[in-house]
Amino acid sequence: MHEYSVMKQLIAALTDELEKKGIDRVEEVTLEIGELTFLGEEQLQFAYEVMTKDSFLEGSTLNVVNVSAEVKCEECGYQGGINYVDDPAFHYNIPVITCPDCGEKPRIIRGKETTIVSVTAFQED
Repeated sequence: MHEYSVMKQLIAALTDELEKKGIDRVEEVTLEIGELTFLGEEQLQFAYEVMTKDSFLEGSTLNVVNVSAEVKCEECGYQGGINYVDDPAFHYNIPVITCPDCGEKPRIIRGKETTIVSVTAFQED
């Protein structure tokens, strides 16, 4: 369950930054999660709920926006989505991604990210 370790790092980074700004309460956090991270949304939600207890993040809403993978092929110029088999074995191994048009190895340009894109927070007087 790598969702736990990813969420732990995200919460640590978020907490550090918000504490510097004197934030007292967080209402909402939005994450973008790339398709190729293979992170489970339910597991992320659970880890967030458990790990934010007794903190200024407790009770805040976690929104997860899924980002589709996109590749660019230097051989044929294709740019767009990918085709791969979603086999449970890929969650332990690295899937092989090829260009849907020519079969060469493309460059991944989107879909590997895990990004905090917005936070709704309050500083109480």
